Amino acid sequence: MIQIDTICIYDDPDSEGLDTKYLAGFLASQLPGLQIVARADFVTHHLARFGPSERDILEAELSKQLAGASVAELLSDTDELLPPLSGVDLETAYLARPLQAAMRLLIPEAESDLGHLHIIICSDLLADYDPQNGLFGGVAALGNPSIVSTSGLIEVPSRPREYNFRRAQYVMLGAEEYLEDLAHQFADQTAGYGDPRINELLKGYLLMAVVYRATGDGPCAEPTCPLHAARTQAELLQAQTGLESRLCAHHTALLEAISSFSGP
Repeated sequence: MIQIDTICIYDDPDSEGLDTKYLAGFLASQLPGLQIVARADFVTHHLARFGPSERDILEAELSKQLAGASVAELLSDTDELLPPLSGVDLETAYLARPLQAAMRLLIPEAESDLGHLHIIICSDLLADYDPQNGLFGGVAALGNPSIVSTSGLIEVPSRPREYNFRRAQYVMLGAEEYLEDLAHQFADQTAGYGDPRINELLKGYLLMAVVYRATGDGPCAEPTCPLHAARTQAELLQAQTGLESRLCAHHTALLEAISSFSGP
């Protein structure tokens, strides 16, 4: 097990309703032995320690790295036909691992040790590529830094078939004014942009990032455990906000061990 001493959570101004101070308080309640810090968005926070000339150089390098991680750039530079990500704006989608590598460049040496975990919350969509399945979306890229996508929470877990059918009808008929009513009708089965439950939906993924960093343990198979990686919106809501949502015995024990761990 890796000893984690400090967890830094980074804000995202484009994720409506996001409250990183609230989420930091939640993590502190689950991991009382660790220091939890809520910060401004990742790039702003880490570039602030540099002077203007250094900042310009880093911003240029970061832009280059982000371009290399862009899904839209990948598709424009290859002759291979890749299946599109359903419901995803490719201009705001990044390949998860290259994006993590780009963000890692900004972490100072003093905070790049094993004792630090950086969790970036962002509205950009995460993607990965598999030779058999092509491109597919993701909610979280675990590691250090870990990245959790608020758009991924909305776009990746599948919505009910009836919701998709009715939404497509409204769009086809130019009746977008009914989309908000549709979202309300399916609120118990789907999450949407600006959803007031956004912070609750993120909690399990933050814990997932902590457990993965400390132990290498992946998502939970228990559908009511917040560390469950939901395949549908209904599963997401059940695991994170359902009446039976609770940490399973395995992950309860792991989090207690992580909180109290004081080295090898």
